[in-house]
Amino acid sequence: MECERFSNITSIGLAIKTIELPSQLPQDISLCLFRITQEALRNIARHAGASQTEVSLGRLHGGLQLAITDNGVGFDPGRLRIKVSLGHASMRQRVVQLGGKIEIDSKPGLGTIVVVWIPFAEKRVESPSRIAG
Repeated sequence: MECERFSNITSIGLAIKTIELPSQLPQDISLCLFRITQEALRNIARHAGASQTEVSLGRLHGGLQLAITDNGVGFDPGRLRIKVSLGHASMRQRVVQLGGKIEIDSKPGLGTIVVVWIPFAEKRVESPSRIAG
């Protein structure tokens, strides 16, 4: 839904890739991934000067990985650390609360990538006959 909104209000090309997504996600994980996507796409629209971006989501190593990339102007992450970025801090806080990891990598002139990994194990429902043994 956020990707559709982004496509409707910007002229930035957007590719979406999903790989082996679970049928359902817990609300806290869904909200976290949504908010991070929302913040990253807003940053791209406001600051990146990008012509292309990609959002991918899929299973990876016992969790879910979200990656958002753009081909924009990028930035110097060292300067960002000096200047407080509430959007990036909020993304980090959301991921850490779920036991995940986030990396934001950028270089001036080479675009930006935000990669999030959140642990996720699908709960399997045992059939009654199997439980009874």
